[in-house]
Amino acid sequence: MNKVGLAVAAIAVVVSGCDNVEWGGIQVEVKEPTFARPDSLGAEADSLVQPPPLEMPAGPLLFHVRRIDAAGHALIEPVAELAGMQLRPVGPRLADQAAEYISEFVARYFQPNSAYLLFRGEARVGTFYVGSSAVAGGGLCPELRAEGHVELRPGVDTLSEFLAWPPGVRAGADSLELPASRTGMVSLAQVLARRGIQEGGLEGAWRIRAPADLRALQVGEGSLGFAAAFMVGDSLGPGAPADSAGSAFIVADYNPSTGYFPIYFDASWYAPGQKRALRWLDAADLLGGPETEWLLRAYGDAGAWYELVGQRDTARAVVWSSRRPVCEAR
Repeated sequence: MNKVGLAVAAIAVVVSGCDNVEWGGIQVEVKEPTFARPDSLGAEADSLVQPPPLEMPAGPLLFHVRRIDAAGHALIEPVAELAGMQLRPVGPRLADQAAEYISEFVARYFQPNSAYLLFRGEARVGTFYVGSSAVAGGGLCPELRAEGHVELRPGVDTLSEFLAWPPGVRAGADSLELPASRTGMVSLAQVLARRGIQEGGLEGAWRIRAPADLRALQVGEGSLGFAAAFMVGDSLGPGAPADSAGSAFIVADYNPSTGYFPIYFDASWYAPGQKRALRWLDAADLLGGPETEWLLRAYGDAGAWYELVGQRDTARAVVWSSRRPVCEAR
C-alpha cells in the first residue's frame, strides 16, 4: 500500500471511531444515519376516492299503474320523484350502485301488501296492493316494477290505467265522471291530425287512418275533449320501425258554437333510432301552476319513458321528460 492509501485508511479508522473530526480546519460531526418512520395510525387508505353516498328519493313518488286483465292483476312502476315543484327521475345515479339501489328501492316501496292510492282525473278511484317485485335489468337502466292487484270503486271498473301515490300524499275528489266517446270522434280526430300535418309542413308519407289510441277527456275549457295518437308504418309501443315511420299526437277541446279544435299537436316522421310515439295517460296538478299538467307515455325503439306537458308562456309544451338516451342505446 502506498502512502496515499495508508493516509485514507487511517482517516477512515479515525472517522469510524469518533463523533467529531477536524478536517482541514473544519469541525465535522459524524452520526449514524436516522430514518423517519411513518405513523401507522395516520397512514392513508389505498384509495383516496371515497364512494359517494347512495342517493334514494327523498320526496314522494308518483307511480303509474296498469291493469293487465279483468280480474284486477296490475303492474306498477315509478314515474318521478316530486321534489318541491319539480320532478326528478327515479333510478341509480351510478352503475356500480345499481344492485344496492334496487335492493333499497324494493325494501322501501315494493314490500308485499304495500298499498298505493289510485287516481284518475284527480279523483280517488281505488287502491293498488303490491304482490311481489318484478324488477328487471340493471346498471343505470333497471325496470323498477312490481306486480299486484287493484281494488276499484264502483263505476270505474272499466278503467285500465291510473296514477298512484303513497297514502297521505294526495287527496282527491270522491267521484269521477267518466267522459263518453261521441259519434264521429274518430273521423274528427283524423281531420284535425291531417290539418296539423299540413299546417306544420311536416314531410313524410302520412296516411292518417284510424287512431292507434283514442281517449275521451275532460280537458281544456270543456268536458267533451279527446286525445288521439296516430301511427304510420309503426306501432304504438317499444320497437324500431323497419325503415321509416310517423307518429302524430293530438289533444282537442270542444266548443258548442265552433265544434272541435286542437289545443296541442305533436308529430314527427322518423327513422330507426329516432322514434318518439306519444299516448295520453292522465292530467294532474304536479308543478303548482295555474293549469294542470298532462302526463304522457312515450315509446322509443328500445324502451319507454314519461313526458309532462305543461303551460309555457302562452302555449303547451313538454316541460319534463324521464327519457335517458343511455338506456335506449342498449
